Amino acid sequence: MSGREIPPSVQQQVLRLQQLQQSLALLLSEKQRIEAELAEVSTALEEVNKMDDVAVVYKAVGPVLVQTTKTKIVAELTERKELADTRLKVIERQESRARAQIESLQKEVQRLLSGGQPSSQ
Repeated sequence: MSGREIPPSVQQQVLRLQQLQQSLALLLSEKQRIEAELAEVSTALEEVNKMDDVAVVYKAVGPVLVQTTKTKIVAELTERKELADTRLKVIERQESRARAQIESLQKEVQRLLSGGQPSSQ
């Protein structure tokens, strides 16, 4: 832009775009964390299900291992897996919305920078 100042409305749009990109980065980080938790819980559930029904099972409670039953640990792991699945679906919907907003705003900023008029939003 040869010597022209960026109009305040465009600066606001660019700032909003940067905020959306930061939000998306946080969502992707949270999604990755939830996917790792889901993989860990799924693996644990598979291993526990291979065990004999009367096998001695321990679970970590802070720095201590506590004896429990296979039935209880399977129920607990299943609940954690369902919760992680639900949280993952929510994050994926938020990610999709954020990506759509970013794409739309990028097009708007490009249009404004190339001399177009602001759209009525």
